[in-house]
Amino acid sequence: MRKNIALGIFGLIVAFGLVLGAGANFRDYKATRSVHWDIVTDDSELIDLTPLQPYAYIDNETGVLVVDISPDNPNYPGYGMGLSPNSEYNFDEVFEVSNDLWEENMTIVVRITSDNDEIQLYGADGDIHDVTTGDVVEYSDTAVNSVCFVVESGDAVKVGMDFDAGNHAPGTSQNATLHIEAWRLGTEPSSLVGKCGQ
Repeated sequence: MRKNIALGIFGLIVAFGLVLGAGANFRDYKATRSVHWDIVTDDSELIDLTPLQPYAYIDNETGVLVVDISPDNPNYPGYGMGLSPNSEYNFDEVFEVSNDLWEENMTIVVRITSDNDEIQLYGADGDIHDVTTGDVVEYSDTAVNSVCFVVESGDAVKVGMDFDAGNHAPGTSQNATLHIEAWRLGTEPSSLVGKCGQ
């Protein structure tokens, strides 16, 4: 089930819950119990977002990309209750950003920013960079809140996510926003020039 959604800004609602045995590219797990994360999007244009794992999907009613690690995930009916407190979960490929909507042969620069320190981003393929330093962030241990990368025409970049459940009590909910922005290469903000792999 592949459905591309063109997005500019991507809202993220995070409520602590579970998903293991997801058959996903699960990098590592550091632990001790219950949490749930939802990610929602605002439709716009410029880029395509495609879910890559069963806990990421396009909501049929709203058309938004959702990352739901909870009992409410329709791909996991009756399985699990959430993420464990005092644990950290890392998934190498949660969704991908593709460059199919711009003019042919047009390269774009993408920036993704999370306003929640407990949700960080990285790219296991080594093509995602820290917005501040320009360093490659390819492991969960190097994940940061704001990343950028270059996407060539017709290509896609896979985005990994690091979920840090912290010391939250079971049943805790949390909200956050994840912004995704894209520019034609050469028109990106000066603060991104030379830091995103261009």
